[in-house]
Amino acid sequence: MLVSFPILVVTNGISSKTKIDNLLEKIDNVIADRACNITAGCGECRTITDDGGMIASPNFPNEYDSNLNCLYTLKAPLGMKIRLTFTEFHVKKCCDFITVFDGLANPLQVAMTGEDIPSPVISPSNRMAIKFTTSVDHALVNGTKDTEPARWQAIYTFV
Repeated sequence: MLVSFPILVVTNGISSKTKIDNLLEKIDNVIADRACNITAGCGECRTITDDGGMIASPNFPNEYDSNLNCLYTLKAPLGMKIRLTFTEFHVKKCCDFITVFDGLANPLQVAMTGEDIPSPVISPSNRMAIKFTTSVDHALVNGTKDTEPARWQAIYTFV
């Protein structure tokens, strides 16, 4: 009978896997810092690692402002994915949109807008970024004010 054991190389008390994970984390932080271009108080320029939680448009449950550039980044533990489920969705079709990315680069859902709650989004990796952009004065569109405030809210869980 042949018995085999996995080999784990340890140097200075730190495994090579830990070193690789630490290096990848540093690279991710540099990329996130360079990619983070948000309006003050709108989104997170840090990785949210809580097991689950809620993100929402600024001023929620009240109406969000014009000319926003928001970024929310989520990171699950290795081997897990992220499920994003919108619970409220009132995003002006004329000029505002939400895009969900796997990490910071690969779009999963592009330019979500309107009043219909989108289907849940599940990331193929352990990372997700949500970008929310508004442009012109959304409170007055085509000369009429909408009855529902422009706002959105989503919950995220690690699966």
